[in-house]
Amino acid sequence: MRVVVVGSGPAGLYAAITASSYAKVKLIEKDEKLGGTCVLYGCIPSKAMLHPGAIAYQLGRLGKKVEFSFEDAKKLAKDAINRLSKGVEATLESYSVEVVHGLASLSSGKINVGGQSMEADSVVLALGTEKPNLKGTIASDDIPYLDGQFNVVGLIGGGVGGVEYGWLFKTLGKEVHIFEKENKLLPYLDDDLRSEVTKYFQRLGVKLHLGDLAKVDEKKVLFGNETVNVDLVVFTFGRRPSLKGFDGMFSSWIKTDERMYTGVGSIYAAGDVTGSFTAHEAIHKGIIAGKNAVGIKEKYVGEMVPKVIYTEPQIAYVGKMEGQCVRVNMTENPRAIAEKETEGFVKVCQKEGRITGAVAFSERAEEIVTIASALSKMPLSEAKEFFAPHPSYLESLWEALRRLQP
Repeated sequence: MRVVVVGSGPAGLYAAITASSYAKVKLIEKDEKLGGTCVLYGCIPSKAMLHPGAIAYQLGRLGKKVEFSFEDAKKLAKDAINRLSKGVEATLESYSVEVVHGLASLSSGKINVGGQSMEADSVVLALGTEKPNLKGTIASDDIPYLDGQFNVVGLIGGGVGGVEYGWLFKTLGKEVHIFEKENKLLPYLDDDLRSEVTKYFQRLGVKLHLGDLAKVDEKKVLFGNETVNVDLVVFTFGRRPSLKGFDGMFSSWIKTDERMYTGVGSIYAAGDVTGSFTAHEAIHKGIIAGKNAVGIKEKYVGEMVPKVIYTEPQIAYVGKMEGQCVRVNMTENPRAIAEKETEGFVKVCQKEGRITGAVAFSERAEEIVTIASALSKMPLSEAKEFFAPHPSYLESLWEALRRLQP
């Protein structure tokens, strides 16, 4: 059996190595380096750049001051990009996946790359997304490759991207302005979370411009009656599906069923091009697409997927905040008090005896919300029985569960 995977991001990587146990797999990547947006422009470089800021933040809570420059952070990002990209290459080689570089297209049932045709019994499209391209702005993809000759940054959008990159630039010594049309940061998320994060950013000294639409005029941002001069404008939302080569078949986000099947021929799709925007969702969709591409019928279950914003404190959320909800502030947590990390809270909701959602704005928020997600698969009465180490940040989750009434 022959399977062709298009794209080497998390979805493409895991689709390829999953299918390789049952078929001969070729992976096509349009870029010179492997890894897709996650490795080359997004998840990996951003986390590398955020890390020195996290260290500086934690030391600052203990009364010590350390500073990192944008160039320091950028070097960490480039090192991480190169290492992880080579890691993707080595992983594919270890699974005997053949890698072909070039722009893929599909016609007459065959995949075409650089004038060559490949026959395939099934195809997995892991095409990813394209950054927004608005005049006078850059996107998050460009940040790891910037020179450091700028001081004032304007971020259009106060959602996940605006918050994470706003925190990054602030910790690296830049003057940061966030422009958001809603009256709080993080639109559409839990209102307690939005309120606390908005106040926290104001205390950090990030200049928030809320409740109106922003217009960009070269190095000026017009917001209501304000005109803000900036050195750099980052547009933080508005990614589009990357469909070049397949735009005759698909006009927007590729829709699939639970098996990641597109309904067209023997074509499956996975990752961001299907409308999900985290690498961990892409990985799991890639695995399901890879299995179904070789005839193993399995469904993707995308409920209760945790999402994380890697500021300090971290911000994490999962599910729907509906039903009975309980909030536990970090000022109640012994470990947080001991380590002077009392910013934030944990909030958990239940309905009909099961966890429906959770948010955490705290140290170790990603772990707290990930555990909440796992516990949502069992009745609340059983979830309450989990043991949290003492003292630990996880105790705030345990305490919230203890206070919930089934």
